[in-house]
Amino acid sequence: MLIFAAISGFFVARFPVRPELAIVSAIFVLVFAWPSYAAIVRWLGAKRGVGLLVLLGAYALVLETVAVKTGVPYGRFSYGPKIGKLLFDAVPWTVPFSWTPLALWALTLSQGRIFLAGALLVGVDLCLDPGAVAQEFWRYEAGGAYFSVPLSNFLGWLLSGSLGAWLGRKSDWASAPIEVMTSGLLSIAFWTSVCLNMGLWVPGLVGVGLLTVSLRKHAVQ
Repeated sequence: MLIFAAISGFFVARFPVRPELAIVSAIFVLVFAWPSYAAIVRWLGAKRGVGLLVLLGAYALVLETVAVKTGVPYGRFSYGPKIGKLLFDAVPWTVPFSWTPLALWALTLSQGRIFLAGALLVGVDLCLDPGAVAQEFWRYEAGGAYFSVPLSNFLGWLLSGSLGAWLGRKSDWASAPIEVMTSGLLSIAFWTSVCLNMGLWVPGLVGVGLLTVSLRKHAVQ
């Protein structure tokens, strides 16, 4: 599956998504999210698993809407038309399905340690955001020092990621099955491939590092 994600990233890098094909991007988001969603429900049971997914998804949607409308906590930015219809004239409906798998990955890898999970999500964004900006999925009004991404964005990810991890704190993440990380790994592999194939070497190497650490954990378990 990681190879499929990497190949998908190659094609997106070489043949950027056109706005009229936004539904294709949305489908990929849902397909990538499914493995971890299914693993969470198997692990926690239907009630707790679905409840956690709804909680994290709602948090992501509210947070992103506030961020687009106010610039807090990431800095002023706006989404383009390439990843799905906008809700509230602000954020794509796919946001809960793209952020939540990354949160599950970070919670599992960190074994539920809140600030470590937040730091891991910052690491993901160091790879993800440059690729997404280069693909015009979203843009920052004032640009930024790190591949057109402002430093405030990463501080925002540390804050929002840590808070998201806190919301999921009641589960015993040290015992979470490794499959819970799958969707996050697919997303990281995809954006790593996008960055490397667009010549964004630093973000791409960050992604390689995250994949290496994650796969080592997988090998140990």
